[in-house]
Amino acid sequence: MSFDKLRSLVYSTETGRVCPDCENPVDQCTCKQADDSIPEGDGIVRVSRETKGRKGKGVTLIKGVPVPASELKKLAKELKTRCGTGGAVKDHVIEIQGDQRDLLVQLLTDKGFKVKKAGG
Repeated sequence: MSFDKLRSLVYSTETGRVCPDCENPVDQCTCKQADDSIPEGDGIVRVSRETKGRKGKGVTLIKGVPVPASELKKLAKELKTRCGTGGAVKDHVIEIQGDQRDLLVQLLTDKGFKVKKAGG
């Protein structure tokens, strides 16, 4: 690792967290723009429920949505609002708190996605 890399700016009191590569604020990072691609898959959105690693609390997972990451965040926000719960987007997977499978399948089908329930 070069000495310049060790001295790079990671936080600014003016803008908050800073990307260590391009030194822009994280929300305006220019070096991560290539990550806005649509992931490859079979075109089927899978909705499942999972409790593993969450102390028994269930979440609904939505995998395989064929949209870019920027659109995925907007979709997740809309789905969380319609379900009235919280959630997150992690590694191109939308997590919605609680067992919301039936409602989410209907909402995603209405948006034009091909949706399947996965798991038990």
